[in-house]
Amino acid sequence: MRWIAFAILLYCVAVAQTTIAPLLKLHSVWPDFMVIVAVYYALAAAPADAMLACWVVGLAMDLTGASYHASGNVGVCALSLGLIAVPLIKARDLTFRDSVWTALVFSFIAKLALSLLVGVHMLYVTRSEGRFGEVATVGIYSAAYTAVLAPYGHWMLKQLRGLLGVGVSYRWGVR
Repeated sequence: MRWIAFAILLYCVAVAQTTIAPLLKLHSVWPDFMVIVAVYYALAAAPADAMLACWVVGLAMDLTGASYHASGNVGVCALSLGLIAVPLIKARDLTFRDSVWTALVFSFIAKLALSLLVGVHMLYVTRSEGRFGEVATVGIYSAAYTAVLAPYGHWMLKQLRGLLGVGVSYRWGVR
């Protein structure tokens, strides 16, 4: 895995997340491009690289996101996405990694889990635990929106497979 190319990609995706994603919002829901990148790396990279890449993507999400209380919330997305990466990496061997359906389902699960974990933390910090239904509803809709765009994002990242230094390459040969 080429980490400098990953850092450049992550910077570009963070800029797109903060500038383009709000333009694509439907009511209060917009897609999460960072989760699409994290899921791609969870599916394509070596296990140790994938877990570190997901954690770094979560940290970038924390650093580009707004705080929801007087204190900062840096580390919530990093820890959550790092924990979400573990079952994704374990389950990827049971699926076709290059499949559109794999990208769709894994992105939905990752975004929903991330939204619920960060939402529960937000509700706990702001002392408004009674609004969990609203957080869960927005989380489901944003996970569905992200999942619909995930195959396109994975296709674009597959085109950069050689530059990024990740990806599953199959060799069929006769010996």
